Amino acid sequence: MTTKKDYYEILGLSKNTSKEEIKKAYKHLAKKYHPDLNKSKEAEEKFKEISEAYAVLSDDTKRQTYDQFGHAGFDQRYSQEDIFRGADFESVFRDFGFNDFTDIFNIFGGRHGFGHQRRKETRGNDLRYDLTISFPEAALSVEKILELNKLESCKHCNGTGSETKELIKCSDCQGSGQKRVQRRTPFGYFTSITNCRSCGGEGLMIEKVCKKCNGSAQIEVEKKIKIKIPQGVEPGSMLRVKGEGEPGFNGRESGDLYVVITIESPKKLNDKQKKLYKELLKLEENGFFGKIF
Repeated sequence: MTTKKDYYEILGLSKNTSKEEIKKAYKHLAKKYHPDLNKSKEAEEKFKEISEAYAVLSDDTKRQTYDQFGHAGFDQRYSQEDIFRGADFESVFRDFGFNDFTDIFNIFGGRHGFGHQRRKETRGNDLRYDLTISFPEAALSVEKILELNKLESCKHCNGTGSETKELIKCSDCQGSGQKRVQRRTPFGYFTSITNCRSCGGEGLMIEKVCKKCNGSAQIEVEKKIKIKIPQGVEPGSMLRVKGEGEPGFNGRESGDLYVVITIESPKKLNDKQKKLYKELLKLEENGFFGKIF
C-alpha cells in the first residue's frame, strides 16, 4: 500500500501557512508541472499531486479535517471527487486563458485522470455523526438510537428527478456528457474536454421535473438508526454504518454514515460511585469488563 505524502510537504509549506501563500505556491508549481508545459514523464503525476494538495489545503473545512485526522482519517471522509468539489482553480488559472471552472476542472480531470466524475457514475456522499456516550456505556457495550435529518432517494421518481421516472439522452452532447473545446492562450493552444452545459456532464436530461422532489432526485427525511457500540470502544473511534449516507444518483450506491465516538467521564460522584468507577477503570485497563453497574 502506497503511503501518501504530506500535503504541506508537497507544496513546500508549513502547517501555519496562510491561504494566500497556499494559492501562490500552487500557482508557481502548476506552471512548472502542467503536462502541456512540461513534457517530462514525471510532470503529469506531479501535477496531479500538487493539485490534490491545493484542493484540500485551500478549503477551510477540508484543511481542518486533514490537520486533525491526517491522511488516514481524511480519506475515510472524502472520496476523490469530494476532494476536488468546490476547489478554486478558476482564480488560479485565470491567467492561463480559462474563463470558467468546468474548463479548468476538465483539463485536469478529463485529460489527466482525476477531477469531476459524471454524477451518474458516483456513489453518494458519506455523512458524519458525533455521538457522546458515558464511560460505563463504552466499557460494557450499549445500543443507541441515532436521530438525524438526512437525504434519501425520492421514491416518487425512483431517484431520477423525473416525473416519468426516466431520463432522456441530452440532444446537445448526444449523451456523451462532454464537449471538446480548443482555446488559444499565452502558453499556446489548450484542448480541453468540458462538461456539457445543457446536462451538466451527465449525458442525460429530465424531460418533466418530479413534482415531489422538484427534480433534485432526493428528499430530506427524519430517520432513526439503531447502532451497537462495541465493548471497550475508545474515544475518537469511528463506527461505519454502511449505506446510511447520502443516496447515489439514479439508483447508484449510497454513501456510508461514520459515527465518531466521544466518551464522557463522570464529574460528580458519591463515595460508592467513585469506588465502583475506579474498579471499572482498573478492569478496563486490564481488558476485563464485569457487570458492575
